[in-house]
Amino acid sequence: MKCRICGAPAFVKLAAHNTTFCAEHFDAFFLRQVRRTIERFGMLEPDRPVVVAVSGGKDSLAVTHALSRLGYPVEALHIDLGIATGGFSAASLEITEKFCRQNGIVLHLYSLEEEFGRGVEALERGRRPFRSRSICSLCGMTKRHIMNEVALARGAAAVATGHNLDDMATALLANVLRWDGFYLAKTLPVLASEHGFARKVKPLALLSEEEILAYCRLHGIARVEGRCPFARDAKFLRYKALLNDIEQHSPGTKRAFYEGYLGYASLFRDHRQGRSGAPRPCGVCGLPTSSEVCTFCRLWRGAAPAAKPEEG
Repeated sequence: MKCRICGAPAFVKLAAHNTTFCAEHFDAFFLRQVRRTIERFGMLEPDRPVVVAVSGGKDSLAVTHALSRLGYPVEALHIDLGIATGGFSAASLEITEKFCRQNGIVLHLYSLEEEFGRGVEALERGRRPFRSRSICSLCGMTKRHIMNEVALARGAAAVATGHNLDDMATALLANVLRWDGFYLAKTLPVLASEHGFARKVKPLALLSEEEILAYCRLHGIARVEGRCPFARDAKFLRYKALLNDIEQHSPGTKRAFYEGYLGYASLFRDHRQGRSGAPRPCGVCGLPTSSEVCTFCRLWRGAAPAAKPEEG
């Protein structure tokens, strides 16, 4: 195979684009896709910092690397979840610290164990009031709360995550199958800053997992291998495998599916507020919540809503 632009030996074949690139032209293609996504959705401001949630996985490292190369003032945020099983959190932290040091990127560390004396692994033993919610759900809520808190404190233009096209298309499929209007309104590359939430952006939303893996390979970006030992979202993985099978037989389907949604996303605008109405400030941390005290403060700070005064 040869690069379709210069005829040099191909570094990667991208079936979804019906093309092949050498290393140099694939690198240019990748950065161009990131830049166009940022510009198309008005994601970032050139002079304001962007906080990138960096887990140590390929997607978060790739988006941090690309944004830095494009000239954005990137600050990495790594949340140490305190997962000792398999050395998961320790390996994630080591990879993240090494990457930021090598690339001259400011790194903010947030350790659950240092802040609260326990990590996510301890939730299996200490989440009795939250038994109806899975560990994955509570962990996701925890990370979103911390990302929001840090981004607001830093005065950042946005929080950036490494969600890619595969993630977005799979989430879209799951939400369509349930016709979940609330989440269909939020399966977007950009979520605006409103009601006290920081702006959230996904610069890799139109780049596939295959393309991101090739970018990491090109730049020698080491990443954490394996999944979190507590990950249990088997349904999401089944949907992802289904889309992969369709993509293999009809390259470009994932992008066409997601781009099609973007054309109709405004139809779900009225569902964005959700079932609980507009959020209000948490009585403990001040961040937005639908209840008197947010789930984060109840889970990690042991806070409880104030008792209602007795009548009579």
